[in-house]
Amino acid sequence: MSAGRRPRRETVLLAATVLLGTALLLWGADWAARWGAESLLARSIQSATGVDQRPVVTVHGTFFLPQVVRGRYGDVEITVDDLTAGPLQIQRVHARLTGVRLSFHDVLTRQAGPVVVEKSREDATLDYDDLNRYLKATGRPIRIAAGPDGQAKLTGTVTVLGHPVSASALARFAPKDGDLAVTPTQLDTDTPLDRASELLLGQRFGFVVPLDPLPFGQQLTSIRPGKKGVAVTARGSVVVVQP
Repeated sequence: MSAGRRPRRETVLLAATVLLGTALLLWGADWAARWGAESLLARSIQSATGVDQRPVVTVHGTFFLPQVVRGRYGDVEITVDDLTAGPLQIQRVHARLTGVRLSFHDVLTRQAGPVVVEKSREDATLDYDDLNRYLKATGRPIRIAAGPDGQAKLTGTVTVLGHPVSASALARFAPKDGDLAVTPTQLDTDTPLDRASELLLGQRFGFVVPLDPLPFGQQLTSIRPGKKGVAVTARGSVVVVQP
């Protein structure tokens, strides 16, 4: 081997080593930044929602450092378990967020500040068992279960003009000012009732479930009744999550 080739090979090896080292450093910095942003977002959301278990947060994207520096994360996926607000409990909420803004300074200092979300979509299931606990806690003597044709079946004994009336009803789901309204469509009772009493009975069997526990949605866009519960989808824009 000539003396001229050896320095050239050593130069190539040195350059390759430098490039590899630089790539490893960038990969390590990218991983650390991703972990830092995800953990801070999870802590902020946990503080805002009050859940016991830390939410699972995944920030998507191949190159992460540019997102950290800009303070804007294009695609964020979040799962929150056992979300509770007052008497209502939601077993799981899965959200996909677009344009999540979290400042570079907050990531560096590990300060859980407000999180601004440009657009959001979240899916949640309201189990009938949880809805029945909500109804009991709010003083409504009725129970809800799956019904035919995408409706719910309601049963219970309510007071109408001072008299107890046992009845069952089919009810439909509909959005109402961002909440979930349950409205009877067909009532069945063995108690003879006049028209006024029938109207009062229908009112007793109707109720609204507040969806305030949903942390990212402002507008209820889809309702899908099932055998075990009601799946809902909500969307939002310019949502602020305040720890």
